[in-house]
This record gives sequence, C-alpha cells and structure tokens, in this order.
Amino acid sequence: MNKFKEIDEKVKQINGSMAQEGMVLTKEIKENIKKCLMGQSTTEKECQKVIERYKKIYGR
Repeated sequence: MNKFKEIDEKVKQINGSMAQEGMVLTKEIKENIKKCLMGQSTTEKECQKVIERYKKIYGR
C-alpha cells in the first residue's frame, strides 16, 4: 500500500471513530489531519491556528 493510500485509510478510520461519538469532521479538518500525517504540519501548529482563529472571533 502506498503512503497516500495509507494516509487516506488513517483519515477514514479517524473519521469513523469521531462519527461514532457524534462529531463530524469537515473537509478542512480532514485536510489538516492529512498535513500532520504527511509531516507538512504538526498537531501543535494546527491547534494553535484554531486557538488564534477563535481568539479573533471571541476577543480573548
């Protein structure tokens, strides 16, 4: 199995697990997960982006 296929499988597994908990993953979230799995980003960087986005929205 090639690397991209493996990553797609991992994202599907994550999506399935989250769906069981009633949490829907958006296309954007799935792309962020792929970036982390491919080494193009880190979970810390992606979490910080989310925090900054909500700080701008809610002013905290």
